[in-house]
Amino acid sequence: MTTLPTETPATDPDSSVDYDVAVGGGGAAGLSAAVFTARYGLETVVFDGGKAAITQCAHVENYLGFPGGVSPDRLLALGRTQASDEGATVVDERVTAVSRHDEEATRVDDEETQFVVATTDRETVADRVVVAAAYDGDVLEPLGDALPEPDPFVPTDAGRTDIDGLYVAGWASDETVHQVGVNVGHGTRVGLTVARDDMSERYWPAVGERYVDWVVHEGRYGGDGWTDHIDEWFEEEMRPADDDLGPATVEQTRDDLAAEFLGREIDETERRRRDRAGQRRLLDHLDDEVIREYAAELDATETSE
Repeated sequence: MTTLPTETPATDPDSSVDYDVAVGGGGAAGLSAAVFTARYGLETVVFDGGKAAITQCAHVENYLGFPGGVSPDRLLALGRTQASDEGATVVDERVTAVSRHDEEATRVDDEETQFVVATTDRETVADRVVVAAAYDGDVLEPLGDALPEPDPFVPTDAGRTDIDGLYVAGWASDETVHQVGVNVGHGTRVGLTVARDDMSERYWPAVGERYVDWVVHEGRYGGDGWTDHIDEWFEEEMRPADDDLGPATVEQTRDDLAAEFLGREIDETERRRRDRAGQRRLLDHLDDEVIREYAAELDATETSE
């Protein structure tokens, strides 16, 4: 899938931002959020220096797609691999504090939004921060009274907090419960929220809220009537009322949106390649002994037939 952003604060040579998104916590929610922000095209770092809550489980037996269950360590290893494969940087450091950046930092709306994320080994400047671990209140204490004190969880709306650019995913949010499937889903929701917020700033909210992340079969979009369909959808749901944007900007946005959806299509050959590659990545995380035993069982079955 082609990603939308071509320029971000992290890629701007004049910006002090090291990463567009810093995720504090490498558990189920944090890794899931990072997969979505990285796939969207935001420079993402995951600080994975703590102990994920899921490791308190002996065996995860209710996560969809793993009949027979999966060990927590294997599930997290798969998540780290996926986040890395999508372009996120995963480092073994624990977040110790999140604060505002000292230097002047603005977005298009002139609101200060950059953060300093202090870890056990460094300080990183990020445009947005996702807190995705069971940190105590000291981590967010430098932000002062701008954020309600967790009681015991941080109030969020699709992961958004009262501080622009600060999100909470998973355990520490009041939108989840202590189940890995729920927290993976919430991490996904927060990652999508971050991408939509970024897209809303690049264009305007009615466009940003339409962003989704999937690939489809070739021919799903395009074809006869595609242009008329896009025009109708854009006019009814997304054309801004603000005339100050100018007709050229609006039409460019419409063209970008149409191209983005067409970029989601893959043909059958590419679908098969991705399916096979995905299976190989799963094999990388299986014990060699299990693979050999299964291969021997297949050989025995074929021989008996």
